[in-house]
Formats: sequence, C-alpha cells, structure tokens
Amino acid sequence: MIKFLAAIVGITFLVSCQQKGTPPDPQQFVNLSIDKWKKELIINGEVGTPCEEDYMKWIAKNPESYYGLPSSINVKIFDANKDQVNDLLLYFPAGNACTGGHEEGSDFVKLIYSNGNDFLSNSNLRDKIASKIEHEYYAQTNTDVERAIFSIKEFNTEISGTYQLWTLEDSDCCASVEGSFKYNPFTFKIEITHQIAK
Repeated sequence: MIKFLAAIVGITFLVSCQQKGTPPDPQQFVNLSIDKWKKELIINGEVGTPCEEDYMKWIAKNPESYYGLPSSINVKIFDANKDQVNDLLLYFPAGNACTGGHEEGSDFVKLIYSNGNDFLSNSNLRDKIASKIEHEYYAQTNTDVERAIFSIKEFNTEISGTYQLWTLEDSDCCASVEGSFKYNPFTFKIEITHQIAK
C-alpha cells in the first residue's frame, strides 16, 4: 500500500512538493481522488448533493439526479493488474433515492489503476458490471432479463459482490433472482452464481 501511495503521490504532486520542500502525505492522494470523483459525479449528473428531508427542495437543486452523495466513500486497495503497484477502488451504495422514489440501484464505483508510469481511471464500471451480469445470466439460462443491480463486497484480482436480477416476468418490487459475481476489469470476464431470491 505504501509503495502504491508513494508512487502515485510522487507522480501527482512532484512539482508542488518540490516547490514547497515538504514530503507528500500518502493519504492525500486517496482524499484528492475521492474529492475529484465526487465533483465528477455531481457535474456529470450521476448523483446530486446529499439527500435532504424535503425531497422537493432537493429535486429543485438536483433536477438531473436520482441519488445523492453519501457521507463516506468506501476505499479498497489491491494490485489487481499484477504489475507490483497497487490499484485503488472507490465505491458507495446508491442508497435510497433522494427524490422520494423507491427503486434500488447498483453501487457507484470507480477504479484508479497503474499503467506504466501513469495512473488511469475507469468510471464506467457501474453500467459495465450490471450489463455483464445480465448477459451472463441470459447465456446460462436463456431467460430474458429486465435489469440487475449489484453491491460490491471485495476487491482483489477481481471486483466481487452480490446482485439481484429482475426477469421480464418480475414485478418492479421484487427481483426473483439473486447471486454473487466476480468481475475482472482488465480481462472483462465475469463469473456469476444464481438462485431463486428468498
């Protein structure tokens, strides 16, 4: 972890640190990554500001959004692409809709990973993982899928967690299928298990 953070901070803050003459704080990279992602999510309309008690006021402030920013972001660190430099996974549950609606959603997720001397990011994982679950379930069962949502539990060689899936026969309230998944963001391969939801 220290090697990863030191390498990132060294690349990201080299100029400013040399000017200030102080060693960089490894935690600073994680904090800056979280702050940057929050800004991107709001500016891109993926989420709004944190939910408010009066959801009509919240909607007026965030007309393009359904969910709000949470109070904290989950962070997991692992060398997922096996290049001896750790990668950073940021994620948080969608939570309850700030609009007064009841539809559940997948976790929001961003991967920051090493690539040679660069650090790149993937912010498309939320849609990609849900789509991969849907396609893999169809491939295994030949059953048409309405939608799937997932929750992240672990990050190592793969991003893994649990999911719920609605077939075309399911009512909006209740997914009929649940299971677990493992998704490799570098090979784009997914593995799923599935069973009838309890």
